[in-house]
Parts: sequence; C-alpha cells; structure tokens
Amino acid sequence: MLNRLFGNYLVAKNMLTAEQLDELLPVPKDFNAEVETAAVINKDITAAAVQEILAGIDKNTTRFGDAAIEAGYIDDEKLDQILSYQSNSFVKFMQLVLNNGYLTLEQINPHLDEFQQENKFTDEQLSALVHDDLEQIVNIFVPLKSPQLKELVLTIVRTLRRLIDTDVYLERATSARSVQLDKYACQAISGDMHIKVYMSAPGDGLLAIANHFTGDTYESVTDDALDNVGEFINCINGLFATNLSYDDISIDMSSPEFAQEGPYLSNEKLYVIPIHAHGYSFRAVLEVYE
Repeated sequence: MLNRLFGNYLVAKNMLTAEQLDELLPVPKDFNAEVETAAVINKDITAAAVQEILAGIDKNTTRFGDAAIEAGYIDDEKLDQILSYQSNSFVKFMQLVLNNGYLTLEQINPHLDEFQQENKFTDEQLSALVHDDLEQIVNIFVPLKSPQLKELVLTIVRTLRRLIDTDVYLERATSARSVQLDKYACQAISGDMHIKVYMSAPGDGLLAIANHFTGDTYESVTDDALDNVGEFINCINGLFATNLSYDDISIDMSSPEFAQEGPYLSNEKLYVIPIHAHGYSFRAVLEVYE
C-alpha cells in the first residue's frame, strides 16, 4: 500500500511523473533490493555511512554487509535482519526509484520524514506501512472498535489486493449518518450480524473491480459490469463468513443487488472507506444495523 501512497507523494513533489510511477508498479516479484538500500530505509546505517563504506570496497569481491560489520556499523544479527528486508515490497520499490535516478540514497529518509509529517503518521504507523503489517494498516485508515467489522474491512482489503490490484490503497475512512451513493453493487448480511456492504462510485470508478475480477473488459459501467462487482462483494462476504465461523459466528448472505443510480442511505452507523485501484477511485460503504 505504501508504494502507491509514497509514490503519489513523489509525484506531487515533482520527483517523478504519474506515468513513471505506473511504469514502476507493480514491483516485480523476482527482484530484490540492495542491502545498503534496506539498511538506510530501516535506519540501521546512514546514507553518508553507506557512501563511505562503498567508497572503500570493490563490490565485485567484497559484500557490503560484511564491510559494514567490519567497520562496526552493524553486527551479524542486524545484518540478518537487513537481509530479510531486501524482499520487502516498499524497499524494492525504493530500489527501483533509485535505479531510475528519481531519488538518491541521501534523499530517501528526508522525503519519508516529510511524507510522515504531511500525513500525520506516527513512527509506529509508518513502520507498519513500511513493513506491510496489514492489520495495523487497516487500523490506521479504518479505526473501528468492533472486531468483526475490523475483520470485514481486512477481508475487503486482502481480497482487493489478491484479485484486483496488489497496490490498492486507502484514504482515511469517515463515519456518517447519511450518504448519497452513485452507481453501486451491494449485498446484505444477516444472522448474528446485520450489515449491508456497498461498492459505489460515480462515472467509471467501479471498472477498477469489474475489469479485473473476471477478466472481462468494459468501456463503461454497464449492468453487466455492476453484476461483476456484485459477485466480487459476494466473494468478500463468503470469505468473511468463513472467518467468522471459526468463532462460532454465523451469517447468511442475500443475493447481490446493483443499480445505475444509488440510493440515499440514512443510518446511525455508516462507514465510508475511499479506495483507489488501477487508477480508479471508489468507495466501500458499510451500513451497520443494530
């Protein structure tokens, strides 16, 4: 998630263009970051110290990690930890940024600090984003007290990442007592919980789901496209029901519904979650009944 969030920050700062960001993502799976990049992002070694070490070795014959240990910057245990971060998605993304010359190693942490301040992330929250701790990330953007609602949001995000866009990202959710929906699909949950799950967006925002869930290609959000979105919600809720069953919580699901014009929702408990995927924006709306 941080790849897009920080990437958008870099675009806003004119460090790269939106087109260049799209070319960098998604990060290739068969690619690892350099040890020194992981060390700097994890704040184990400063960029200045990295440059000093690199200036004194031949990388063809001496490994950076060994040189850092010999110079007294890290120990064996810390090197093992750094090595494990080479496959971290954000660290790999930053390696691609470095390889393309959009940033220097010295610029990474100052920009991360500014990004953190602008978004009011705590150190713990930024660490969760860097290390892709999805449960903590969901808590950052959708802070809910109910464990079951947290599980639902976590299931939504996991399913989006697995089936729609690995770099899907959220904005901070809001609670409301009324919401006007646009084009939408939804499904009601009943039983031990009573919730209605909506996906809604104006224009063609729901193509983010419709064009990637089943492999179909739509030019606009037709009824067939909305039907795909409804089936995607059904997939989410089916996974959610399975997870709840482990805690002896039973729910049933109605048939998905959809329409080109959304209703005006009025409820004491409405949660609106802005989501971005594949260049589109849409909202997940949870309507919770007592």
